Amino acid sequence: MLFARSKGYPTLQQAVKRRLNIWADERAGLDFLRVTQPRELGFDETIVHRGSPSGNKYLSALLSDLGVLHGDAALDIGCAKGSAMRTMLEFPFARVDGVEISAQLAKIASANFERLGKRNAQVFNANAVDFEAYGRYNVFYFYNPFPDEVMRQVMAQLQRQLDPGREALVIYNTPNCHRIVVDHGFTPMRDYPDQWGNGIRVYSNRPLDSRLLARTRT
Repeated sequence: MLFARSKGYPTLQQAVKRRLNIWADERAGLDFLRVTQPRELGFDETIVHRGSPSGNKYLSALLSDLGVLHGDAALDIGCAKGSAMRTMLEFPFARVDGVEISAQLAKIASANFERLGKRNAQVFNANAVDFEAYGRYNVFYFYNPFPDEVMRQVMAQLQRQLDPGREALVIYNTPNCHRIVVDHGFTPMRDYPDQWGNGIRVYSNRPLDSRLLARTRT
């Protein structure tokens, strides 16, 4: 769920566009974009950042550049209402799933994808620290969901569960825990812009000379 505090603030044009997008979602019976505050979910605001959507043109451009393969499976860790998952489902992933600790947000996300008829998307209401199915996936998306200590535990789970013979990517929007990702065996590959100027960094568990970014373009 739990997303980054951005460097910037929306312009009037961005705010109007956001309201129109929320209105369009609501008319379609969807709830991807309305922000839910941590206190509404029973979380400590000093630990948990407010949920906000990150499925947008920046994530779409990044995925287009990566070249998603049909056998790839993505997991949004801290998926909130599923905004980034909806963007990822526009690409040929075999699956796009999410992990969300808030039962309320997980229920909303699940209802969104049921409404859209997306059968290759599932939201798990679980603590990412205890999640035991990371090995099913090879692309992992984070939107700054955790403080350092939680991120350290989640990356340790990834390192433990992933097949060492299969390349895995981490797509990290607002990479505040960059050093933790690197310390758990992932190499930074490329930086991309995001909406708020925090950047999105792609990592691989392979060295530069065998990265997925090269493989997908051959």
